[in-house]
Amino acid sequence: MTTIDFTAIPNTSANEIQENVTTHNILVLTLINHYIKQYAKIYPKPIEKSSLDSVQTSKFHRTFSMLALHLIQCPDLTFSELINLITCGKYQLPQTFIQSFYMEVYQMTNTNLNVVTEMFKNLDGSSLNIGLPKVLPVKIINGSSPVGLFLRRVMVFFNKMQFLQTEAVIKEVKIHCSAVLKKIPGLTPKEIVSKEKEDLSPEAIEMVKINKTINEIIEMININYQESSNQNRKYHKTRSWSPRQVELFIAQQVKLLKINESVALDPPTLHKKLKEILRANPDHFDVHYLNYLNCLRVKEYCGAVNSVQHYFSRQTFRVINVDEKSRGYRYTSLNMAILNAFFNHNEEAISYLKESIAVAHQVNDHVCLQHALMWMYTLSKKNKSTMLKCSVTRSKELELHQITSFSLQSMAQYLVENAESPAIVFEILKKSEIYNYFNGLTDLRMTNNVQKAAIWNTYGYQRISTIHSLLVLEHDQCNKEVYNIESKCIAMCNIINDLIAHGDYYLAPILINEVSHIFPYTHCKFWIMAEQYLNFTLAMNREEWPKAELAAKQMATVNVTESALRLGEMYLKKEDFVAATNMVKELMKNNEDNTVLTRLRAYLIVAKANESAALNLLMDAKLIAIEYHLMYMIAIINVEIAIVLMKYDFPHKALRLLQETKQHINCGINVYDKAYTDLQVIKAKMMVNIADEFDHSREFLLKIYNKLNKTAEKFRSIEAITELKEIVYLQALIADELDMKQNRNKHAMEFRHLEEHKVQQ
Repeated sequence: MTTIDFTAIPNTSANEIQENVTTHNILVLTLINHYIKQYAKIYPKPIEKSSLDSVQTSKFHRTFSMLALHLIQCPDLTFSELINLITCGKYQLPQTFIQSFYMEVYQMTNTNLNVVTEMFKNLDGSSLNIGLPKVLPVKIINGSSPVGLFLRRVMVFFNKMQFLQTEAVIKEVKIHCSAVLKKIPGLTPKEIVSKEKEDLSPEAIEMVKINKTINEIIEMININYQESSNQNRKYHKTRSWSPRQVELFIAQQVKLLKINESVALDPPTLHKKLKEILRANPDHFDVHYLNYLNCLRVKEYCGAVNSVQHYFSRQTFRVINVDEKSRGYRYTSLNMAILNAFFNHNEEAISYLKESIAVAHQVNDHVCLQHALMWMYTLSKKNKSTMLKCSVTRSKELELHQITSFSLQSMAQYLVENAESPAIVFEILKKSEIYNYFNGLTDLRMTNNVQKAAIWNTYGYQRISTIHSLLVLEHDQCNKEVYNIESKCIAMCNIINDLIAHGDYYLAPILINEVSHIFPYTHCKFWIMAEQYLNFTLAMNREEWPKAELAAKQMATVNVTESALRLGEMYLKKEDFVAATNMVKELMKNNEDNTVLTRLRAYLIVAKANESAALNLLMDAKLIAIEYHLMYMIAIINVEIAIVLMKYDFPHKALRLLQETKQHINCGINVYDKAYTDLQVIKAKMMVNIADEFDHSREFLLKIYNKLNKTAEKFRSIEAITELKEIVYLQALIADELDMKQNRNKHAMEFRHLEEHKVQQ
């Protein structure tokens, strides 16, 4: 009757070691052995209080047990990483224990194989309880515990190793530990060697001489042994990952990429680790999924496609059942569609979706069909309303709560884009919020708040939008177990944009720096856009045209449409009206690529650049804004219409329109818009006063002068030089009219400094 070797893996040669004894294993064994030898065996004995030291406490034994469990489960650590772990203070190990562990490692690296073999014998014979009759009265480690299983597994593989393989492992331990031990303060090799010599008996001295002879023989054998690279490679790094360590590492990294990307390994390091794992465990297909996520972080299309195909092909290859194979094929197509959609390859994504839908129809997989339907809605441009209604009703029937809630939120966005009443939009979002609450969809509650913030901002209620963004961050702080990093990133970037609009140019960079550290790769497009918006706003206000142009062009890496609009604004402020018109004229068209806000901003730029057609363009834009309920945009358009009316000598109508508009603009947070509107109101009042009274009274001029001072302070806070020069010029004229010579000279000097700043630029 043949016996079964449980350490062997099928379809492999019997002599091949499937789980190698590595440097990490030896160091962990040394640490456990040191703990047992020095502390664990004396702990059960009664100790007098006078001799009780901080080491012999129950707290130390608990913390060491947690450390041992971590070292068993984690991937292989280098000796320097192990030192950092035991000295970081997390496990609160006594310094005496750490120092004596260094001494033991030093002795092991400066002696021969007999120290390691003795360590294995001691652990096997005196410390490990494996269910056999006890020889000693006390067994420190239970064989079925995590530490006991680890020791037994390492012992089995150590005993199966050939002599030269064992020597290669010990040599690797010496290479990795010697350089680190030299840097540890407090270790005095001479003292250690002298103590060892004092303790050696004549028999031990004779053994040392024998060991030296053995070492010489081993070195001679190694000359021939190292020539065979295929045999030598398998006893080193390529086999340093066990299947359990791989599973734990993948689970940890996937979770970190989902909840806290800044703590996860950076893409190059993670890619290197994954290559090591694949060399050690080529059949572990989950590694390809993690590599796929890593490629998405840096937007590497070829690597992502290759990883997805490897993951699903190997997963499907292992399955024998026909239904399971079909499931693998349709979800492969669905994931390939999602991947192509991520890289904006919409046509390829739709073709993959059609393939997934066709396979899902054959086996009536309604779950796959609903996922495919939502992605079809996202990518297609026709029949969106029908697809959304089908998705909501069918998902409710199948109790697919996440798809149902997401469909409701998508329907609200669709209604906003199609000029539906705001009351209906927020009613649908309310239903989604209630649905999320009763079904425990906490992450989608955060998404719901982000969407509300976006919709309120579209309608022009910026303060309410800011409140919903803050609710997302508050929700993130209160629910540590629920993560929605995209919603969190968008909310933080919304607050950055609000700070820029408010003129807080010193707080915004601090928050941008924080967001860039939290989201270094995934969702980085949001904070990159916010950073370039800050640079563009500062450059425009300071009339630094090269910097403004650079910031606007860098936006094109994230959003081409926004880049074109910002360039149009820059050319308009530089009074290059032809370039401004050419830059944005394509964005005025009513098509599916241009949103309503994009069209209205393009209308404003073209209207400012073409005075002859300005009024017609502005009235067309106002009608569009009224249709879509965009209240803030209506107010901005009214200000521009009032400016045109003043140019055509209709100051009374202009002033009435500005006074109606001013209230809504002051409800916002944009300091520039508030100050610009105040300046136009002052101009309109001066024109109305001349039309009615043919002259300015002293009281009227004093009142206007004080208002100009307040408006100038707003422009100074945001460093808007062009508008500030205009106000300073008006203040100088009024001060001269009021015979305020000192103020007049002060304003004249300030105007000169602003002009000199412009020349320097």
